Amino acid sequence: MNLLVLEMPTAQEQFTGWLVTIIGFSIVIVSLIVLFLVFKCISCLIGHDWKKYKKVKYSDLQAAEKSSDGVDPNVAAAIAMALYLSAEVHDYESDELTITRIERRYSPWNSKIYGMNGIK
Repeated sequence: MNLLVLEMPTAQEQFTGWLVTIIGFSIVIVSLIVLFLVFKCISCLIGHDWKKYKKVKYSDLQAAEKSSDGVDPNVAAAIAMALYLSAEVHDYESDELTITRIERRYSPWNSKIYGMNGIK
């Protein structure tokens, strides 16, 4: 006759099991917290308004106007805009559509007759 013998784990084995469980659980929780913080920081960096760091002071603009080669900045802007608008090149396509029919060889892969099995 076979006897099933159940032995109770010792106190040291129970302590080791609980220790492994607690350490594993804490590693998972700490990893999730670190990932949350990383993604939170990345989203803050992506959504940050970086344009505010490119602000130019009005005094810097006046200094740049005075140090130019005698050309008024408004005139230079008008010339640049005119050059930009005159350089716009559009593609003019012909209004012809060409559709060529490709003749294919017979392929049994899409033939419906081979899908009908056992029909008498």
